[in-house]
Amino acid sequence: MKLINLLQSILSVISSAMLYPVMILLVVLFVWMIITTGEFFSEYRKRKKHTLKREMKEIIESLIESLSQKTPEISPFLKREMPAYFREFLGEFIDELKGDKDARGIRIEYLLQSKEQKMARSLDKLRLMIRIGPTLGLMGTIIPMGPALSALSKGDLERLSSNIIIAFTTTVVGLAIGITAYFLSMMKNRWIHEDIKNIEYFTEGIMKNKEEPTTGGFGG
Repeated sequence: MKLINLLQSILSVISSAMLYPVMILLVVLFVWMIITTGEFFSEYRKRKKHTLKREMKEIIESLIESLSQKTPEISPFLKREMPAYFREFLGEFIDELKGDKDARGIRIEYLLQSKEQKMARSLDKLRLMIRIGPTLGLMGTIIPMGPALSALSKGDLERLSSNIIIAFTTTVVGLAIGITAYFLSMMKNRWIHEDIKNIEYFTEGIMKNKEEPTTGGFGG
């Protein structure tokens, strides 16, 4: 019986000690989620602007036509119309086209896969928040319930209400983090699939032109 009481006391101390770290983490994650939401709406506005100005398919086809010339040149205007992720990929892609012709296909395939993996990894933090937010909220709910029940048995209403408030607020914040992260993850996942589709369409279009014997261009 003494062993059970000892173990109970140890676990109670550990549980109580975890309350403040849980609350601090919830505050940090909530602030981080606000920043992430701001970045999301900023990216949404940029994507909406590109869609209104010119369809991405038209930009890609203009780019394929430019790079298929004997003296390929990309106009500054066309570069400005491209999304940031596409400009980054384009620079690396052109560098690969300038390399050894024999191993070009393998290098470009590796570049394409690397880019796709990098874009997919950008969702890892949001996926983590979907799990961590509600879990921390649940911990913040359960931990104060022990002291709350103890205060109830002693008739200490002030301590009881304080612990109940902590339990409810941590639940709300944890669920808010999880729901927001899930929504952002769902939207960004849709964007990433669209971006990967555009990059693959562009890459296949360029490589097809490079395989034609009459086509000039980089190293071709």
